[in-house]
This record gives sequence, structure tokens and C-alpha cells, in this order.
Amino acid sequence: MSSLLVIKPDNYYGTNVLSALFEKIVINYDDTITAIATPPGRGAIGIIRVSGSKALAITDSIFTPLRAKKLSERKTHTLTFGKIKNAEMIIDEVLIGIMLGKSSFSGEDTVEIYCHGGSVLLQQILNLIVNKGARLAQPGEFTRRAFVNGKIDLTQAEAVADLINAPTELARRAAVSQLEGNLRKPLNEIREILINILADLEAEIDFPDDISDSSNKNQLLISQLNKIKNKTNLLLKNADTGRILHDGFQIVIAGKPNAGKSSLLNILASEERALVTDIPGTTRDTLEVDVNIEGFPVRFIDTAGLRTARGKVEKHGIARAKHMISASDMVIWISDISKKTPTAKPVLPDEINDNKKVIWVWNKCDLPAKQTKNFFQKINEIFPSVKISAITGSGINELHNLIAEKLHKKKILADDDVVLMRVRHINLLRKVLNLINCSLKSLKSNTMSELIVMDIRDSLNAVGEITGDFSTEDLLDKIFSDFCIGK
Repeated sequence: MSSLLVIKPDNYYGTNVLSALFEKIVINYDDTITAIATPPGRGAIGIIRVSGSKALAITDSIFTPLRAKKLSERKTHTLTFGKIKNAEMIIDEVLIGIMLGKSSFSGEDTVEIYCHGGSVLLQQILNLIVNKGARLAQPGEFTRRAFVNGKIDLTQAEAVADLINAPTELARRAAVSQLEGNLRKPLNEIREILINILADLEAEIDFPDDISDSSNKNQLLISQLNKIKNKTNLLLKNADTGRILHDGFQIVIAGKPNAGKSSLLNILASEERALVTDIPGTTRDTLEVDVNIEGFPVRFIDTAGLRTARGKVEKHGIARAKHMISASDMVIWISDISKKTPTAKPVLPDEINDNKKVIWVWNKCDLPAKQTKNFFQKINEIFPSVKISAITGSGINELHNLIAEKLHKKKILADDDVVLMRVRHINLLRKVLNLINCSLKSLKSNTMSELIVMDIRDSLNAVGEITGDFSTEDLLDKIFSDFCIGK
């Protein structure tokens, strides 16, 4: 991203903390920006967005309306039909929508040009706009301007990206809820309580003679801190669900070589994604497939068969498989039912440290079983298990139901539940919770008020990092760089 100097009007941010921080941001908000807002390739309709103080003037200079009235003379939220021209050459017949000032998404004059969707045509119109004085927008810059102009906070800005990238209906609903401000509201409530606590404590430190002693003072403070604690715990309640909706539920398919891991992956993907042979050790690296189960994005990961490595490449493949097992949400341990197990009890790799995340799958049930009844019984006592045939498809529905049952326990319990979709939010709220617990502990041990003030101030900053009231340049660059160009 090219470095540009921010030119910020006086009192642009009011008393917001961002007033100091945005001095160093690498974007000039006085520029008029433009970008193609529709995906690359051909389509019936293409959209070009222009935003900034010169958006109307620049568009007027290349647009001839069907009627004489210019765009700059029209009311906000109106559509105008006409032609885009380069000098006297007609480029396309278009519809143009205008949204003025604070009534637009970005909080400034915005023009959207709806033209035919050819890539050459879109690029030609974009070039005309740039030649008239606009610059190409950076990724996410339209949404970033909405944030800077106070139209949305940082949680809502992130929700825009999450909504665009939502892989399932549950993820879409969670993103819309956050975009509507359902995360911002409880965060603002926490922030207000923290500010009140901080003001009282600092007044007590700075003007001790003016503060009357009160036996209820500590109890009131403890009550306020507990209120923050309860609100924070409520937000963190569905953190695991939110992480899965955003990042996907990782299920590793693991087992010995030639047990049928790749065959199972192909069935789950409903296509031939993995190479399948009767030669043990065919899979050397991980292979991933994304599917939708019960509204959750699920990623199945096929891994190398676990055995003593026979060569450098297989050694790396097995090491990668073990790493994926350790980092996974669930492991499907696949075992060949047609081969006798050499041990009297199930043996799993050390990377599986929680039996609750394992589903034991007996594959090749179309062949005669060579396991003892005692061994089957031991497996069933430890793990949920299912018998399948990756050749005939037998048992696949039962496996699907077992996975869905585990996912169902993580589902959103109510429509009004707030779901934290980003690890950044989860980590910062856990930090707040830890700081509040430290403050409560300090109060009980009669620790100096100055130390409690430090914890409260750090809690306030952590909440501010989530909402954008306290943000760094690197954080904002990272968040908005993940957006598409036209958003």
C-alpha cells in the first residue's frame, strides 16, 4: 500500500481518540476514490463506485443525462439514465445513482454507475474517472471511510467483510447481527461503566480531601465490576461457535496407511479430490475440502497415513499430519475392519489428547471383519463409532449424523445471541475479563487504588480496540486490507 499523508479537517473526529491516531494513517481522505464494485469477469451488469468531495463533478464531466439536469443538481438517492462519453465517443448507456453526504454508506458524496458488465467496458469507464481526477481505492477504503466518518464502528466494518465472505446461512445471520450493531451495544455499555469507574477512582486519587468516606464505596465498585464481568462472560458464551462460523470446523481424517482416508474424503466431497490407490502411503501431503453441515462451514482434511516414515517426503507428510491432528476440532480416526488389530486396546497418536473429539470409523465393512468382539466393545466404550464402506457408501449417513450431533451442541441458542466471529474480539474480551478479575482481587486485598486504575484503563483500551475508539495504524491496515477493492 502506497504511503499518503492524511489531510484531516479541523474537529473532524470531535473528541474521539482516533483524532490523534489517524494523523499517521496512510490514506488521504480528501481524495475522491473509485473502484469496480462487481467481481472480475463478464456479467449482465457492472458497477463502478465513486466516493469523495469531487464524485459528482468528476462523473458529470463524462456523463450526458437523457434530460438536461446534471447530477450535481439532483436530489440524493435518485437514479438518472444517460450515456458515458469520452469526448464525443459514446462508451455505454448507463444508470447512475447518487447518495449525498451523510446519507451515503461512506458518509460522503457517492456515485454508483450501473453499466453493462464487460470487463473491457468497465475498465474503460474506470480509466475515464481516474483521468478526471479520482484515484483508485485501496482494499476496503469505502468501508474505512464509513468508519472514519462515524457511520459505523470497527465491529460493523469487520461485519461487512464477514457478510461478504459468509460461507453458510448461520455465518450470514451472525454477520448481519453484528452489522446491525448488536455487538456494539453491549460493548458501549461496558465502556460506559468502565469510564464511570475510572472517573471515580481518579477523582479519589487526585482529590482525596474532597471525597467523603463511604462504607458502601467498595461494595458499589465491586458491584460495577461484577456487572462488567457478567456482560463480558455473556459475550464470550458463544465464542467457540463464532470462531467456527468464521474460520470453519476443522475435521482431520487420520489413520494408518491404506485404511481408506482418501476414499472417505472423496465421498464427503462428492467428487474425486484425492488420488486413491491400493499402494500404502499414496497421500503424502494434506488435502482439504470445504462442505456445509447443519449450517456450519466444515473443512475435512485428508492426511498422510501414520507409520514409520519411508523416506524424507513421507516423513514431512507424517509430521504435517500430526500437526493438523493437534490443531483440529475433531478427528475421524479411520481403521480397516478387514485387518486384525495387533494390539489388545486402541492406540492413537499422542497428538490426540482428548478422546471426546474423536469419531472412530471402521472402513471396508463390505469385507469380512477380522476384529474381535472384545475389541469392538472397547472402542464403543471410549469413542462414538460407525461402520462404513467407502466403496458402497454404506454408513456415510450415520457418520454425517454423528458429526452433525457434535456441531449441533455448538449452535446459536437464540436469535438475539451475540456471536463473536473474530479471534481478535475474543482475545481482547478475555483480556478484559482477566483485568476485571485482577481488580476484584485487588479490592479484596485492599490494594492501592492506583493499581486498580491501571487495570481499568487497560480494560477500557481493550474495549476501544474492538470498537475502533482506540486503534493503531497497523491494526486498521490489517483489517481493511482483507476487504475486496470495491468495498
